Amino acid sequence: MKLLSSIYLFPPTREALRRWEELIDDNCSDYLQSLKEVIRKLKLESEKQLEDLHWEYTRLFIGPYKLPCPPLESVYTSPQRLMRQEAFEKVKAFYERTGLTIDQIMPDHIGVELNFLAILFDRLGEKGKDTSYYQGLIKSFLHEHLGRWVFQFTKDLEKATATSFYQALARSTRDCLIFIASQIEDK
Repeated sequence: MKLLSSIYLFPPTREALRRWEELIDDNCSDYLQSLKEVIRKLKLESEKQLEDLHWEYTRLFIGPYKLPCPPLESVYTSPQRLMRQEAFEKVKAFYERTGLTIDQIMPDHIGVELNFLAILFDRLGEKGKDTSYYQGLIKSFLHEHLGRWVFQFTKDLEKATATSFYQALARSTRDCLIFIASQIEDK
């Protein structure tokens, strides 16, 4: 999840791609296989390929034009598809209820939400922690936030891009959340 979070939060520079390749090699779950293959095939020395990936990141997630798949929960869950709506406030409140401070301008950004989920999983794995508490938080967060919008977002991302990198990112994100939900439901 930290890897996926990072890919959404940071543009694909040569250094970032190298780091992502290292992260994916260290711990490659089944749901990351397609992303791993695409990252490995990238020619990191190709300026054109890096420039094309950076432009696609900007076009998909930043703008200046209308975004085909805004990476924000509030856009996907508000009737008017606007930023900083009800979900924006609710996700901030969820973070605060857990005692974690998320120092982000856009707390409902997919990268921030995936990072928060990764933090919860890290806490779940710590010795001496109340596992049922963290399992409950993860389940609630999926139900109240990520599960409400990410599947449509990843469909939109796959449809909006012709690049194998962002198509694989969409599939890996969806597969990751399906895997997590199945793990939490089993417990």
